[in-house]
Amino acid sequence: MEKNAILGEILYIGLVFEKGRCNAGGIWKRTYIQNLSKHIRLLKEVSECMKNSFQAVEDNILLKKVCNEILDDEILKKHYPFCSFEEVIKSNKKIITECREENKYNEIVDFINQLLGDILLELGKGIRKDKQKIIKMIFSAHNLPRVYLSKDISTLCLMGRYGIGPEEALKYAKLSMDEGMIIKYNSFLKVL
Repeated sequence: MEKNAILGEILYIGLVFEKGRCNAGGIWKRTYIQNLSKHIRLLKEVSECMKNSFQAVEDNILLKKVCNEILDDEILKKHYPFCSFEEVIKSNKKIITECREENKYNEIVDFINQLLGDILLELGKGIRKDKQKIIKMIFSAHNLPRVYLSKDISTLCLMGRYGIGPEEALKYAKLSMDEGMIIKYNSFLKVL
């Protein structure tokens, strides 16, 4: 299976899940914040792996680590449809076997990485965290991994979704931003 397709799909599913469960109203419980932080850290590891050059052994080690953490988490495992690949994940077989277009859409991965890092920084502020800002960053990030999706490529979750181009992904991201975010992330949005 192809590296960017698999990892992009994991990012997309994870960010869509977090978009669906975040709520601006009310108090965020400590367990929710801990689970969100843990999941965002995991997604950041995935996005950082996408930036690295293709190394079959290291990429597969990271993929299996991420998949095992997801499968061990009762909440997350319900939202990642790994289909019949659970046995393959637990085995020693290589899942990532190629990287057709290495470092394609690097600017998108850099943007995802920046947003995930900023979410973690904001979550680390304790009671001073800005929930609206966190939600806007999640909403801005959730469509970016779609540049790696394709209906024709086999992946772990077999989503079979059509991808979008980088310009369209950046437009969607910008729609969820306020003026401060547009200024802060302007270097990533220059393409528009």
